[in-house]
Amino acid sequence: MDCRDAQQKLLESFESTLPADGKRELERHLAACPNCAEFGELLNKIDVHFKEEIIAPRLSPGFRAALQARIDRQPHRLWTHWLPDAAYLAGSGAALLCCVLLLPFSASSVVWVGTVIAAAGYSLQTLLVSSLEEL
Repeated sequence: MDCRDAQQKLLESFESTLPADGKRELERHLAACPNCAEFGELLNKIDVHFKEEIIAPRLSPGFRAALQARIDRQPHRLWTHWLPDAAYLAGSGAALLCCVLLLPFSASSVVWVGTVIAAAGYSLQTLLVSSLEEL
């Protein structure tokens, strides 16, 4: 483990528990590297200071219920979920129609190639949207 990895693991350790083997490897590195050990001590001091200075607000007993009721009152906008699909389909259809009318190839081959390209593009769009939703 190099210093960059050790410092990244130190930062990650404040968000979640490190696996046992990763923790042992980090401890070995900290024992051998005074710079990273100092970095770890500084992070611990900052964490202690934040815990002392930042106090979480106390929420009333009905806060969660009131929040859920407020969320439930918000209008559901289902059209936003399928709008990119509809826009892609409309654009692909318009492009396909223009190609059929303007290209000097048979309509059946233009439709076939256009359909394959549109399906590939739609697959890429679906992968991109799903990866962005995970963020």
